[in-house]
Amino acid sequence: MIKTFKLRFAVACAAAWAMQALAQQAIQPSPAYQPRPVAGQYPAAPAAAPGTATYPAQPAPQLTLAPAAYDAEAEAEIGEDEEGLYWVWGQKWPGLALGPKIGTTGLGLELVFGINEYLNVRGGFNYGSFTWNQEFGDTDYDMDITMTSFPLLLDVQPGGGHFRISAGLFIQPGTEADIDSTPDEPTQIGAHTYNPDTIGTLSGHVDVDGVVAPYLGIGFGNAVAEDQLLTFTLDLGVVFQAYDVSLTSDGAGMTAKLDTFREDVKKEEQNIQDDLDDWKIFPVLTLGLAWHF
Repeated sequence: MIKTFKLRFAVACAAAWAMQALAQQAIQPSPAYQPRPVAGQYPAAPAAAPGTATYPAQPAPQLTLAPAAYDAEAEAEIGEDEEGLYWVWGQKWPGLALGPKIGTTGLGLELVFGINEYLNVRGGFNYGSFTWNQEFGDTDYDMDITMTSFPLLLDVQPGGGHFRISAGLFIQPGTEADIDSTPDEPTQIGAHTYNPDTIGTLSGHVDVDGVVAPYLGIGFGNAVAEDQLLTFTLDLGVVFQAYDVSLTSDGAGMTAKLDTFREDVKKEEQNIQDDLDDWKIFPVLTLGLAWHF
């Protein structure tokens, strides 16, 4: 009886050991097989070996990039840089400006054509008419002056600022003056002094010697500067020019038998010419207002 019990106990232990061995040798999936993850989930972690402690699975950290903040001002600046017209060599065209001017050259209208931030071309029209009293020698003359000019200038803006150096030409097809004097007391004409009846009225004409005269100057105000809508301008410069003078008289001395008075009128003409030769540098001072478009 005891032997039979021992035999059954041994058989039971052997069966239990065999079952445990079979459990450990259970069929495992092939290494080539990978389970398809469910959308939105990470793949499941591999099963731990029997008898190994396990811990709750931790989700993998996710790397996210926050969207960049929208900078409306920066985008507007980029858009402005892209707008406009460009030369074939890639530089942006500054545009045009137009406006009135006033100064020693009269009233005028000026057009500014931008090339780049350092160079502009200017052209326009000036007109002035006024009367001026001037003494030549011992005689006072009334001068009726008419000025008509078409300036054509090149401006250089060092550093792209508002200060400029200008050079160019003044085309003056209608710059002239009529002069006259009617003495009411004995007056020296040339080398001699004559009575008013002998002198009568001295009349003359002054023309610029040459239609084209060079100009050189400086100025302030870049009318086609970036983001510049309305600009006040100033020009300081000189026009280099010469003059031709003619003079005559309607007095009694012109019909006298002797040529003394007529020769003195010629000397008076030369005296006026010499005085005007001291004005070969004509000063230019103008103020202007320009609209950029």
